[in-house]
Amino acid sequence: MNEVDTTTWTVFLILILVILLPIGWIMVVLPAEPYHVVQGEPLREAVENSGIHIVSAIDYNLPISGATGGKIYTISDINGNLFTIHTQSFDSVESRDAAIQLHNAQSAGRGKPVEDVMVVGNHIIYAKPHMSEIIRQVLPELQKKRA
Repeated sequence: MNEVDTTTWTVFLILILVILLPIGWIMVVLPAEPYHVVQGEPLREAVENSGIHIVSAIDYNLPISGATGGKIYTISDINGNLFTIHTQSFDSVESRDAAIQLHNAQSAGRGKPVEDVMVVGNHIIYAKPHMSEIIRQVLPELQKKRA
């Protein structure tokens, strides 16, 4: 092998490691949420257990195949700031995952705010604004509902 071949292989190996190693690490550290039916309203229970006030809850169903119903919650923190959280349940793992892919396909900006997407069994939870303090309070309660 000459010097050019060695340099080419070295660059190629480094590129593979830079791309594949982080992707593999993410797949190992963050496994997918298994599909299971969660009875009731997991977000309402998590919010109430966190001691946060629910201002309103409106029934809403996304116009997506497999969506079986959801709610739009408006919650308030101790300072009176309002936050909107959408929930939606699905009848199958395929429809739930398709909704997640549809959400992730839309880039933030141009009318779409940055928001958190959480999966709890057959429910998808969209929280705005992104990682607010109130979401950090509710998240531990939602983690109890997973798996």
